[in-house]
Amino acid sequence: MKDLLVIGNIINNVKCESFMDPETSRVRVRPLEGQGLPTNILIECSSEERKSHPVGTKFKTENVKVCKKTDGRIYLRAKDQWICKIQKV
Repeated sequence: MKDLLVIGNIINNVKCESFMDPETSRVRVRPLEGQGLPTNILIECSSEERKSHPVGTKFKTENVKVCKKTDGRIYLRAKDQWICKIQKV
């Protein structure tokens, strides 16, 4: 898992879900379990897409890039902010 989270790495076909972040009271997106990614890392993506579906909606991304905020936090950025709702995981 740790080897995947190298800044600049691209990870393909990540399945994820929206959730309510208790720290910010905002709808966020995180990876689903079983993909070798921590489920507490955030995926940066389209806020319109996140907000247009209920919390708990499952999505997929074509690929994500491992990035780092100026405060040192690691996060994933969906290519072109794109996520797509999926019916089954």
